[in-house]
Parts: sequence; structure tokens; C-alpha cells
Amino acid sequence: MNTINVLVTGIGGPIAQGIIQGLRERRDVSIIGTDRRKVTSGHHFCDQTYQVPRYTDIEAYTDTVYKISEKEKIDIIFPSLHEEVFIFHESRDEFKPIIALPVSDDFPALMHKESVYEKLEACGLGEFIPTYKGFDTAQDLRQIKSQIFNDDSHFVVKTVNSYASLGFAILTDKDNYINALKTGKRNVLDFEDYCLTIDARERKLAMTYFNGTEYSVDVYLHDGKVIVAVPRERTGVSNNIVLDGKVVHNEALIKASTKITEALVNDGFINIQFMESAEGYKLTDINPRFCGSQVMSLGAKVNFPSLFLEYCLLGNHIKVNPVWNTRMLRFRDQIFVYEE
Repeated sequence: MNTINVLVTGIGGPIAQGIIQGLRERRDVSIIGTDRRKVTSGHHFCDQTYQVPRYTDIEAYTDTVYKISEKEKIDIIFPSLHEEVFIFHESRDEFKPIIALPVSDDFPALMHKESVYEKLEACGLGEFIPTYKGFDTAQDLRQIKSQIFNDDSHFVVKTVNSYASLGFAILTDKDNYINALKTGKRNVLDFEDYCLTIDARERKLAMTYFNGTEYSVDVYLHDGKVIVAVPRERTGVSNNIVLDGKVVHNEALIKASTKITEALVNDGFINIQFMESAEGYKLTDINPRFCGSQVMSLGAKVNFPSLFLEYCLLGNHIKVNPVWNTRMLRFRDQIFVYEE
């Protein structure tokens, strides 16, 4: 049995550790981990580790990862940090290993919320798109509020290239803001206060606020067709980490995810997120990379990191059957490092 050498970046974070958990279920994989820190909880789960420069120094970072890849004869690189996704995408041709990012005819659109909405609308998939409008300035936002959200007590703003909850806010009036403050809802902001913080250099998006159930769907595609789509309820979330959730057999979400991802991606893994509304499921986010909570699919017997190896490296077109209604509950654990 030949050993598959896999490099996982950012091993101190939850995304990398979810990827590693899937890879460790295989006997033919050697895991080489990298992180800017010398010691993290992820070091414990790797066969070999390296300290690397911070991704913000792009040249030093990519040069170091390239040298590690050559030395360790790496077959596949799994980027785990959102900030490095575009770095690895643009460097695909420079690296010999396969980069575990989705292959798309328009990858930059996957990293830009406004662009991806426009692309999906052009593909006739507007039914899944919430009411939205891009803006740059406070004046733009005031006009949007007046013309689109004037009858709404709340609406959402986010930066077009943000991830997780970064750049996300729910805007409302002063009274609702004070009530939210009293109940600890920290993402709710007063509209006028928010207008004072707007940086015109950062493109943002205003969109409908939904208070229905939030869903995340893990999808794997090959040759432009969905191999498997796994919807998950995100019922317990803290600091954007899913602590409680369930894999659900929701045909409407599977069909929506299939239409959306087949319009965007040719091969690989992608995660998309929806909110439930009176008008159906609305697409709220796209992650063109492995995400932290995909480990929930692992519990449902869908090992996405392993699936990537099978399809992209080994050429095995295996079938997978999710175990529906699998619930995941996370808990805190620890490791101990005895230093000299």
C-alpha cells in the first residue's frame, strides 16, 4: 500500500483539525502539518510538523510551503485558512501537489458575495438569492434603506469578501438596538452608529434579515456533477463554531445546493449556507474550501477529505450514503505538552 503524503495548513485551528480527523481514518495517509506557531493542539495529530511564516508575507509563506512539499513529497495540500485560499488558488500551477480547493471557471466569484449572487442570477437561479444591494458609502446605505428596507425593522450588512461572522451586522433602530444590547445580542447595531463606521474602501452588501433555521450544506462535485450533498442544521453556534447540529435529509436543500454548486464548480468540495424564509431557502454564504463543521458529515459516514483523495488523486469514483439524522454535540477537550 503506497503512502499518500498530505499537507494540512493552519493545524492549530478547527478547520484543519476537522480535515485531519477525516484523514486519520485512512491507513494510507501520512499527515504533515504547518502552522505559524511552534506548538498548537493540532501538532499532536500530525506525523510531522513545520513552523512556517505568517500567510501575510506571501512570498516567504509560499516559498516555505513549496520547499516542505518538495522535501516531504507531498501529494495533496489542504489549505485551512480562509485568508490563504486565494494565495493557493493563484499558485496552483506552481505547486506539484494537488490543491484541495474547488475547481471553477470563475474562482474569484466564489470569494465575492456580490459577484456570486450576480452570477447565479444570470444562470436563472434568482429564486435562491435574497434581496440584496451592494454599497460603498454611508450615503449609499441610507439610500438602500429608504428604497429597499424601509418597511423592515432589521436588515443585514456584511463585507463582500468576509467569512464566518467577520464584517456581519444586523442593523436596526436605536430602541431595538438597546433591547438587543440588554439580551446580549452583540451583532445587532444601531443603523446610525453603523453609518459612522463605514469605510468606503471596503465593498459591502445589504440584504434581507432572516430569523428562520440556518442550514449548512457540504457538497462534493466531480466533472461538474454533484456526487453527494449533505445538509446540516446549525442549531447551536458559539463564536461561529457549531457546537450542536444534525445532518438532515432535506430534498429541497439538496436540490437547491445541486443547482447552485453545479453552476459554480466543476470539481472538489464546497460548502454553502442557507437561511429558511417564507419564500423558501435563501443562499447566504459560500465557502470555497473545507469548513470546520464538515466534521459533522464525517459522523454521518461521509468523509469529505478522504473523498477528495479518492476522486482527485486515486481516480476512484466511490459512492457514499449519508446516515441521515446524525446529530453532533461538541465538547471541550485538552492535550498536555511536557516541555523541558
